[in-house]
Amino acid sequence: MSALTRTAVEFSLTSGMTVRGASVTGDAAAPGSGTVLFVHDIGSDLDELGSVPEVLAALGFDVVMIDLPGHGLSDGDEPDPASCTATVIEVLTRLAGRGPLGVVASGRSATAAASLGEAHGVLAQVLVNPVLDDVVAAGVPRAFAVRMVIHGEGPGIVGTETQRFFSHLIGEKMLVFNASMVGGARQVTSQTTVRGHVELFFQRYLNRPG
Repeated sequence: MSALTRTAVEFSLTSGMTVRGASVTGDAAAPGSGTVLFVHDIGSDLDELGSVPEVLAALGFDVVMIDLPGHGLSDGDEPDPASCTATVIEVLTRLAGRGPLGVVASGRSATAAASLGEAHGVLAQVLVNPVLDDVVAAGVPRAFAVRMVIHGEGPGIVGTETQRFFSHLIGEKMLVFNASMVGGARQVTSQTTVRGHVELFFQRYLNRPG
């Protein structure tokens, strides 16, 4: 694995709040191009994502992870699902000019990704154990995009909920099932097959000419 550099980042929102997180960059000579934004589940924080950011950075992608408002080091007293989509769109706007954009999101926050597409510079998305959140989705139109949905099983993961989410998406989409994916995005790198799917997905769909 190439040498990785991790630095703190922050984004000032039009609401006056500041979203904080980290950026991970790898070997500039690696074949990956573009930037991947990681969005954790509502009620969690960017540590939820385990080593997945480092894996993509080692492939040559720039990686940005954020704590949503009311989470981690970001401003806000408590989580606000209604602001999730607007926050992600604002951060993506700040990332414009850094090549094609990709998104990795999990749980309820993955609902915001259903409203992201090429109009936001987003070409590819990986959504892990997603849950269709009606509050996050309210009043925000869906967008066409290329998406891979990764679904596991476990006490907190319901297959019918995944199907409901999958049906909500418009555009090119694929569903990957792995029974061991009970712990969300953190487990992507520990499951060889799933990790391979994620690597190939971004290498194929995010390495388009800018």
